Amino acid sequence: MAGLKLPQFLRRYDLTLLAVATDDIVPGAVLGKRRGHAYQGHLKEILTSKPAKFWRTEINAANIVYGSVERSLSLNGKSRLDQMGARIEGGLARAKSVDFSITEVRARTFRNGTGHASMFSLVPLVNGLRRANRAAWKMLNGRRIVLEAYYASEVTLIFKTNGNVDLKAEVERAGGVQASGNAGVRWSGNRSFKISGNMDVPFAFRGWKI
Repeated sequence: MAGLKLPQFLRRYDLTLLAVATDDIVPGAVLGKRRGHAYQGHLKEILTSKPAKFWRTEINAANIVYGSVERSLSLNGKSRLDQMGARIEGGLARAKSVDFSITEVRARTFRNGTGHASMFSLVPLVNGLRRANRAAWKMLNGRRIVLEAYYASEVTLIFKTNGNVDLKAEVERAGGVQASGNAGVRWSGNRSFKISGNMDVPFAFRGWKI
């Protein structure tokens, strides 16, 4: 089955790509107004009357990848990479580009059932801040609230290089590939590796703009 390009995938499922992702981008996170959607905090820091169980989340297979999702990035002039749960701090000087092939996606959502957060319970709580806490309302207004975070739980990275480069050796001399959380890294040849089990750093989210 032919791979689906990442922009098409995002449009099809109404997802927003994260320019810089961190492991604190989870349901309830507040993201900035600018295009990169940087982490700004969490609603639980504002809606403090809600108990911890209200904010509990769960992670499940998203079942939205049929075949693969493809993305390409130019690396000319870059020595490091931090994408899709993989961090490389050096050794990429001779890499021209990298192709990502995502074959499994998982999603973190609020837990189902009464007593847990959802868009239907959060919207009136946030809107109530207009009167109850104007300072908090001004801080949130125009920002995005994460309802679902999406993880590339299985992704292969294939590098194109200038010449016949042993990229694996150069990356490992610079500190190797750091995978998020408990994810694993497995090289296949000198210019390709797979990340498996990333459920900590998302690449996209679904939410609503206040």
